[in-house]
Amino acid sequence: MRQVIVFAYGSNLDEEQMRRRCASAQIEALAVLPNHALAFGGCSRRWGGAVASVVQQPGGCVEGLLYRVTSSDLRVLDRHEGHPFAYERIGKLVTDERGRRRRAQVYRQHEDTFEPCLPQMAYFRVVLNAYGRLGFDLDRLAAAVGVES
Repeated sequence: MRQVIVFAYGSNLDEEQMRRRCASAQIEALAVLPNHALAFGGCSRRWGGAVASVVQQPGGCVEGLLYRVTSSDLRVLDRHEGHPFAYERIGKLVTDERGRRRRAQVYRQHEDTFEPCLPQMAYFRVVLNAYGRLGFDLDRLAAAVGVES
């Protein structure tokens, strides 16, 4: 079965959640999405508020995980992410922890309708815990919710 690389940066940084959604999910590497910033917006019924997205930002970067999933699990993930309505899935070049550029599937809210909004604490806590566990830059996460460090 065909395998696909997915760049995760929000609640899908939680490995247990990702494996519940996609049984085939295997972590490949840490990675960054260049020229983007983490942002929160939209409204998830599951989480009761805003959820993570990425927005273009020259010079910025978003830290995340690369997962390898089967193409059938990618379709399952599409449903969880609300693709193509809430999120679009696009191919982007990311840089992994070894400095290799790799093509990955990235979910993001539609740029033309994206409106920033604060996430509910339960959702934010999942992302915050993952950032701490993975050693990601907490200042970038704080900036995404409008807190200056």
